[in-house]
Amino acid sequence: MVQQEYKMNKIILSVGADDRYLQNPHLKNYFKSISQNSNFDENALVYLGNNEVQLDYENIKVFKVNPESIVKKNSNNCIQHGEFLNSKNFDNYSDSDIIVFTDGDMTLQRNLNENEIKILRNLNDDDVYIGYNQSPNDTLVNEYFRLQPTQHIPEMFNNIGKIKVYNTGVVGMNKKTWNKLKNRYIELYDSINQLFRHYAKQQWLICYIIGTEKYNIIEMGYEVHNHTHYPSPIGTTNENGLVKYNGETVLFKHRWF
Repeated sequence: MVQQEYKMNKIILSVGADDRYLQNPHLKNYFKSISQNSNFDENALVYLGNNEVQLDYENIKVFKVNPESIVKKNSNNCIQHGEFLNSKNFDNYSDSDIIVFTDGDMTLQRNLNENEIKILRNLNDDDVYIGYNQSPNDTLVNEYFRLQPTQHIPEMFNNIGKIKVYNTGVVGMNKKTWNKLKNRYIELYDSINQLFRHYAKQQWLICYIIGTEKYNIIEMGYEVHNHTHYPSPIGTTNENGLVKYNGETVLFKHRWF
């Protein structure tokens, strides 16, 4: 057997929630699936709040983030743009450690396989591991009109027909790259906040940043992240709740309910 070669960066699986979202049954299901199936080096709930939170699962840590520390709050209190790093717990990780941040309406159906571990451990500065939105050819201009825009496309965004839009429900980067994204997001958020009524404006801006600046996008396949925000791609099957893609069990089953 040929042994896989990769760096020994830690891989941390993270999901965010505030007090309201902690009661969501889909998130509770996700915690259970993480407890059963995760072979990430560490698993973390990034809790946006000041209460004491305890989970029933020993292999899921709680990282608290003070809500007052968030510079650019989205309407649904989601901090997937990188301000989850405001938790002091992340100070214990190196810039090269990998953080996979996900939505909470997930099921982790299996372990990471060797190839996925290799990809994640070898993510370098400016690498972004992310999957498809409506299709591999979906663009930010398509998404612009889905997000209940308040005006025509401003001139500063006149190139968005050439930029891909991704589904940010699962994103992997090293800590240094997350910090870079966070800082740029904070700079640009006010320029897009009034453009859309839909809270997914946050995801649109993340895609705009990684698509227009110096990032290296590594596209994950549907066997890694498979969601139902749009019709499932050809090759996806649901066998009594177990979602597969081309016969392979999907890692992150997203919004399959």
